[in-house]
Amino acid sequence: MDIHSFYQWCCNLLQRDRPASTLRLSDFDQLSSTLLPGDVILIDGRSRLDEALKNITSSRWSRGILYLGQLHDIADPALRSQLSSYLPCEADTRLILDARLDQGITLRALSLLQQEHVRICRPRSLNDEQRQAMIRHAISRLGVGAQRSWFAIMILLLPWSLLPRRWRTGMFTTLAGSLLRQISGTPVGEAFSFIQFPVLPLVKQKHDGASQLYSRQPGIYFAADFDHSPYFDVIKYPFIDQLDNPRVRLQPWSGQHDALSGTAKKEDNKPQGKVVRLAE
Repeated sequence: MDIHSFYQWCCNLLQRDRPASTLRLSDFDQLSSTLLPGDVILIDGRSRLDEALKNITSSRWSRGILYLGQLHDIADPALRSQLSSYLPCEADTRLILDARLDQGITLRALSLLQQEHVRICRPRSLNDEQRQAMIRHAISRLGVGAQRSWFAIMILLLPWSLLPRRWRTGMFTTLAGSLLRQISGTPVGEAFSFIQFPVLPLVKQKHDGASQLYSRQPGIYFAADFDHSPYFDVIKYPFIDQLDNPRVRLQPWSGQHDALSGTAKKEDNKPQGKVVRLAE
């Protein structure tokens, strides 16, 4: 086995997924139709790579992925042509921007996430022009991080769970090179920074009482940053019945139906924080 084959073997070892759970959490077709271009998909991954990232960030979510949409959602014909040549696919294929140890930032089909537990984070008040500019910037990053990095492999194999939690993120941020930054979700954060959309901004109080918003330059973004951001709404994916799963014990619902449909009346003058929406 030569050095190139050994590196690929290490990448496969870290990126190989454990068997998926037989308990389905949602209808993937309905979930796919819920997505909008520019949405951020957080993954509760099942590989050693994902477990390492979850240990480092103390979060359930390992990676952040940007949803690009279908080819007809891309307004620029040149970008559509570039995507078609990069990943030959049908016109109705839903595309995501992902990162892999052996490929760097790459283009993949959304269907590859069918077995994953995901969370959809939708940026607030984003217009079509901003979405197109963000997607254009994200596509321009394709191929970044494709160089081999033995240092990245070594970092991911470190026993992060043995370190105190307060040290993990800071140490990883210091050690992470270009490849690890791409994998953790940095390309998604940089795409939002490109259009001046805040992910986790810094708010300072002025002497006159007014608030000033400052853009942070963290150098690295994690999936938890989008989950914690007050400028992203969490889109709950539609539930799926478990009548065909013998492992699930069901009990008829006897409560108010308004609680399920999301039509319950909201209290007036109640401050609005992060919104959790239920997809229809």
